[in-house]
Amino acid sequence: MSNSLEASRPWYRQPWLWFILTPLIAVFIVGTSFAYLSVVTFDGMVKGDYAKTAKSFNIDASRLTQAKTLRLQGDLILDAVTGDIRLSMAAKDAFANQQLVLEVIHPTVVELDQDLILALRPDGNYYGTLNKNIDGKRYLHLSDQENTWRMMTEVNTPWPATVTFVPNQP
Repeated sequence: MSNSLEASRPWYRQPWLWFILTPLIAVFIVGTSFAYLSVVTFDGMVKGDYAKTAKSFNIDASRLTQAKTLRLQGDLILDAVTGDIRLSMAAKDAFANQQLVLEVIHPTVVELDQDLILALRPDGNYYGTLNKNIDGKRYLHLSDQENTWRMMTEVNTPWPATVTFVPNQP
């Protein structure tokens, strides 16, 4: 008698059906939410001289080598209150009367990156101003506007009194 009673109930009241459908419905909901999040949230691109070769990534060190060849060196001083930056460079004759590009790169969030143009002033130093406050770890990439050379360093807040740029190899 109980078999015929269970068979007469509608399909949506069968416990074995919900036992099978519940995990499938949960997987569909979670999978759809992850697919939506992956499309809506964009992580940004990696900044640097990387090239994808087959299944590996290789770095192009030619701009870093060029900075070493030019014997470039720079000392960057940041005023933490105003965000003003002063950069004094050695071997200025290699790029006299140019503007320099300083990229302040957050390790993970592309919206926190800042690209600054440092202008040469009569005192021989390059000056610029940060657009927003910096908190935490940052990568600093310094280059000329033609992208012929590059120097890189890494800083954490609070920044040291002087950040030194020296040509380095990856």
